[in-house]
Amino acid sequence: LLLAYDTGGAWKTELGHLRSELRGIAVESVESAGDGVAIQRGLDRLKAQHVSKVVAIPLELVSESPVMDQLRYLFGIRAEPTSDKPDELRPGMAPVQGKNKSALVFTGKGPKRLRSDAELVLTATIDKAPALADILAARATTLARDPSKEAVILVGLAPRSDTGLETWKTAVSAIAESVRVKGGFREAAIIWVRDGTRAGQQDKDKSENKATLRRLVTAGGVVAVPLAPDGRRVGQLLQRQLGTSGYRWNGKGLIGDPRLSDWIVSISKAASTLPDVRQYRDNAQGGFR
Repeated sequence: LLLAYDTGGAWKTELGHLRSELRGIAVESVESAGDGVAIQRGLDRLKAQHVSKVVAIPLELVSESPVMDQLRYLFGIRAEPTSDKPDELRPGMAPVQGKNKSALVFTGKGPKRLRSDAELVLTATIDKAPALADILAARATTLARDPSKEAVILVGLAPRSDTGLETWKTAVSAIAESVRVKGGFREAAIIWVRDGTRAGQQDKDKSENKATLRRLVTAGGVVAVPLAPDGRRVGQLLQRQLGTSGYRWNGKGLIGDPRLSDWIVSISKAASTLPDVRQYRDNAQGGFR
């Protein structure tokens, strides 16, 4: 069960290709990884094919993210649900409506956990494998004239919460450093973009990211690649925040690189031997145990 998010255009087409790479087994996909109802429908479709175990592969790239935390809740690994929303509103600061389809905003007790007679396994994300840094380094080096004298920036869609942002930044900085080493770049940095955040958050993000870009540009060339399967949305938000000058941009993301499908095939086989991951299940009254 492939768990995608923010699909559309080329990414939706690529998802079909990825399904076709998993030959000889039942395959379904979900186009909004944080949507428990959509995931449940995918499980129901697999149930109709009489499977005994479902290996769910998240196509979220960062393990430390609201999407993954919510998936862990839905799959019974995490006790409490999470949400992806801005920090508490201060007077006079209204939120911007987000366009990201993976937005996780819940009220009340949270969504129901997934139901399945088949065993459920949720795999690790691709940032736990060398493949992610390999793909991103390849994207970056195609833009570079002399990597040893240039900086590489990873640009990703970050959590709306500032607390979640700090955890995300730590995880993404580690990915960026791996890309720097593999690509032979002078320096690595990260820039984050967010939608649906408060005006004050937007101003702070812009100021910090602008300072990062300015510092890197003064020392040499800068290449930037999206930390996303499809860089389209990230590129739009980056352009809105910082414009297009000062860096060379590769907006392809992971789409089209065979190492993505190779990783999916590899991790699906490895995870097929793992036991059911569920530690928490909803009871008949809607609570959990």
